[in-house]
Amino acid sequence: DRHDEGVAQLQKNPNVTVRMRGVMEKCTYCVQRIQGAKIAQKVKARNSDDTKVGANVIKTACQDSCAADAIQFGNLLNEEDTVNQYKKSGRNYDLLKYVNTRPRTSYLAKIKNPNLKMPGGAEVGTTSKHIH
Repeated sequence: DRHDEGVAQLQKNPNVTVRMRGVMEKCTYCVQRIQGAKIAQKVKARNSDDTKVGANVIKTACQDSCAADAIQFGNLLNEEDTVNQYKKSGRNYDLLKYVNTRPRTSYLAKIKNPNLKMPGGAEVGTTSKHIH
């Protein structure tokens, strides 16, 4: 059966978790890419103490594949990282944060028809990938 051959091939790939049909895997935020970037930075800084991965270096697979740049990923402890601009936005929110679920993913509220001529309208932002 061709399906079984495809599953067997995927099982040999360490970057892909294979689950039975209907079972979703929780996102790990591409831990293999994060670790790869950390290792590369340690190799690069072999003779120094600069082991901190730079801003905007790590991209998750979903971020790489999103043509609209609707997904941002980064280090919240690094002020230079682009994700911090989005986190500071007034449109930023976390699902179920009030019940102390400590969510790792946050979202930006969508604005369907902003009136940029309105007082303070430029600070509101739009649904484009650019931050206003």
